[in-house]
Amino acid sequence: MKPFVLGAALLSLAACGGGERVEGMELSLGVTTARARPGVEAGGPRTLVNAQGTRAAFSRALVTLGSVELLPCEEAGWLRLLRELSPVSTAWAHSSSSPRRLGTPHVIGLDGADGDVTELGVLHPPPGRYCRARLTFEPADEDAQGLDSAVDSAEPMDMVGSSLHVRGTLSPADGEARTFDATSAGHSSVDVLLDSLTLSEEQPRATLIFTLAWDTWLDGVSAQEPPSRVDLLGNVARSASVRAAAP
Repeated sequence: MKPFVLGAALLSLAACGGGERVEGMELSLGVTTARARPGVEAGGPRTLVNAQGTRAAFSRALVTLGSVELLPCEEAGWLRLLRELSPVSTAWAHSSSSPRRLGTPHVIGLDGADGDVTELGVLHPPPGRYCRARLTFEPADEDAQGLDSAVDSAEPMDMVGSSLHVRGTLSPADGEARTFDATSAGHSSVDVLLDSLTLSEEQPRATLIFTLAWDTWLDGVSAQEPPSRVDLLGNVARSASVRAAAP
């Protein structure tokens, strides 16, 4: 490719490299909770049996979703090469936002019913095809949404500085239940596959609802060991899925 042609292509990419806000394009984001496995017998709405056969019940469960980033579909080889050569940065600071990235942290709990949707916000990305959404779970800052509801409850928890807090009881197959309490200040990200979401002049609006399967959050936990030995925040990230909803 001749130098002047390469330069023109780079300028074009820099102008439309995903950071441009396009009026009329609107992507609404929300999050809800659900079970991934069949429910267990009586024991409360937040009772589960994990993959190891340990019975557990949450009395409190909170997680901080720090950001949601919309990722375009894979580009052709020459486009990917040009983007790698482009000086346009794709790094983001904590809680920053852009037309393709919602950087407002939200503290999400299991206080409501499965299926209840928490609205996260609205993005105005450039038109195009998007194949993945990157969810990042990280410690809440003082601007996080949902902090007050986490504190104003029967089991209050200040989530500032925490990405996860869970408490409840664990029971072996035959034995007495014991309480557990675990908090994390870690980070964990997951790329959730989309069904080739397309935004265009013909389809300017869409909605994505992310689902967190809370009954997998304690996978790997046994009744005899502290849950902190397991990557609980990673379990939360891996539990995420998405569905498209009508505008």
